[in-house]
Amino acid sequence: GRGGDGGPGGLGGMGGPHGNDYHDGEIVCGTGKNGANGAQGQPGAVGSDGRAGVDGTLRFFEFTEESWNEQLTRPWLFAMTPTHAFPGNTLNITGTRFADTDTVRIGSLSLHPTIEADESITVTLPDSISGGEKDLYVRRYDGDESNHLRFWVKPRLDILPTDLAPEMLVTISGRAFMSGAKVLYNGSLTEATFVSSSQLTFTVPGTGGVNVAETGISVAVRNPDGEVSNTRTATVARTLDTGIRIGVHDYSFANFAAGDPSWGTFEDTFGTLEVWHELLDPIFGHPVLTAAFYAFYYYFLLGEDNGGLATGFCTSLSTVVLDEYYTGSSDTHTRYVLDGPTRERFTAIHGRLLSRESLLDLHDQGRNGTANVETVFRRFEASMRDGADRESALMLFFVPSGDIWDSGYFDMLGDSHCIVPIRIVYPIGHDGVSIDGVTMYCWDCNHPVEDGAAAANNCRLVFRLTDGEIRYDYFDGGSTALFNSEMGITLASMSNGKYLLSDHDLPFSGPFGLTRFVLDFLLSPADLMIEDGSGRRTGLIAGNILSEIPDSHPAYLAKNLYMLPADTALTRRITGNGNGNYTYHSVAPDGTCLSLENVATLVGEEDILAVNADSSQIRFTPGSNKNFRFNLAREIGGQVRAISVQGVGASPLAEMDMTVSPDLSVVRVGNREAARNVDVRVTAYNKTSGANSTLDQNGVSLPTDHDLVVSVTDWDDLTLTVRSLPFSA
Repeated sequence: GRGGDGGPGGLGGMGGPHGNDYHDGEIVCGTGKNGANGAQGQPGAVGSDGRAGVDGTLRFFEFTEESWNEQLTRPWLFAMTPTHAFPGNTLNITGTRFADTDTVRIGSLSLHPTIEADESITVTLPDSISGGEKDLYVRRYDGDESNHLRFWVKPRLDILPTDLAPEMLVTISGRAFMSGAKVLYNGSLTEATFVSSSQLTFTVPGTGGVNVAETGISVAVRNPDGEVSNTRTATVARTLDTGIRIGVHDYSFANFAAGDPSWGTFEDTFGTLEVWHELLDPIFGHPVLTAAFYAFYYYFLLGEDNGGLATGFCTSLSTVVLDEYYTGSSDTHTRYVLDGPTRERFTAIHGRLLSRESLLDLHDQGRNGTANVETVFRRFEASMRDGADRESALMLFFVPSGDIWDSGYFDMLGDSHCIVPIRIVYPIGHDGVSIDGVTMYCWDCNHPVEDGAAAANNCRLVFRLTDGEIRYDYFDGGSTALFNSEMGITLASMSNGKYLLSDHDLPFSGPFGLTRFVLDFLLSPADLMIEDGSGRRTGLIAGNILSEIPDSHPAYLAKNLYMLPADTALTRRITGNGNGNYTYHSVAPDGTCLSLENVATLVGEEDILAVNADSSQIRFTPGSNKNFRFNLAREIGGQVRAISVQGVGASPLAEMDMTVSPDLSVVRVGNREAARNVDVRVTAYNKTSGANSTLDQNGVSLPTDHDLVVSVTDWDDLTLTVRSLPFSA
């Protein structure tokens, strides 16, 4: 037979984005025109001649008149319409000798036909019929069968969501779907996943990394035998897109909780000009000044898997993904492996969360509370609309909301506190103003595509208007919100340029002319709370983290780390949250470092440390009798001077008072609690020459109600006098 008619031409493509056009000699913003429709398809080729028949064998069959008459009474099928039908359609069959007791057989199906007035029969195909080519015949009650006719069952598309979005995973429902079926999306074949004969899933084609306007589309299903379903229409939402693709620009491995900190990563984090390698003094026995902060840095970045604090390294993973994408990488997913050097690099980058810039910025955004949700969204909206680059590309953070933080947020955040938004989808009919109902899809390093593409591609923030303000819910691939505004967690943002490409300062230092800070940190098992002279508090109180003291800032990812105002008299209250020993450090921008090491504590026991504005007067009142090590260091004229006393002690009724001269030439340590022997070590380090020296005096007798007086008359040569004097002296 002749070939079939050619199919209709495809629809023309959408117009391109706005570009420069010329009108009356001026450059104006023009709109691209839609492409022309495709041409009519060519007719099919003429069918080939059939092959010659094969000789058969002629046999004679003898039958009776009775059997002849019986054959004349059997049903016979002439034709059937339609020959290509949907489940639920009615077939009309013409023929002869139909009876009320006849059944229509289609495979294993047995259907009861209706005899029409013109002596044809009709039968309705059940919704459960499978797709494909079928064989139909009529069977008499006595088993006699008619001749057979062929027809085809087409797939039927019943349910298509009316609101779609690029890269959205869509489930469609219908009948007679076959394994291997594909979706015709605007006439183009799109891969589909066969779930059952009544359900398929497919992914809406992406935008190709460009922003698209709201538009209508058509969807149909084509079975592998070529039968095509009915067509349904939907609307694809307006979408802003960065172009970042999961499985291409991310990693094949998930977030991790085992860091690799070292002095080398410390220098990489803050820059070698900011830190002094030599201050890790093996003779002195512990770091001083800048290097004192290294103790906390190291403990934090070990990660939970190594007994540290960091629950994950998602900020470093996120910023590197952005940096790779905006510098042209298209193989990040296959090129990056989590080997030793990569883990070390991510550790150094993640340490920037402990910098002055990160702590101040993220704390200030958190203080804005729920209002910061819409502020952050607008930043991402503008970035995706106008186009980002390596410097301006943004990361999104989940941070505690308001001035008072619920300390439980540490556990809520876990290892998910920084993600990368990649696409914004507006609701159908969006008014262009409100963000109620807007969805922002994100890459979350906790969900690599290897662990499940559906979850990896469905991590999203959904914005909503509640009680007159914009709030959010964050879904990490599932249907239950992991975080939302009601949990006391708001949103913050930071650019890749500010986080990865800019210099970061140690938290207690800063550029000349800017506010400088005292940095207090406490290593478990205890909690820290600080008070100023007006009774304002910063730290953990009754399950909440406060920052009432002006210019005080808690570290939102690190427990017991606080930036405090310099040159201010402050009282520290250290309360045990377990049984063991804690270490307290305080580092000031003027080069003063104060620490208490190996201080025993019990659950609920409170120790009090009061320090005046210039750290010249210090009083320690423990909650019980305690012995410990006291360290004090200062930078004086390019020379780092340090005094350490091992074996000092105090009790609730016999506190330890210390008086310190500005140049650290004289230190008096009061001893009221009990007679004891102490070990004294004095260390000097010259920052210019690198020379350092140490002098020990061990076993110094210190009676009750005596001061330990350490006098250094020459720090260059370490001319030292150590003696005990009665309080009256």
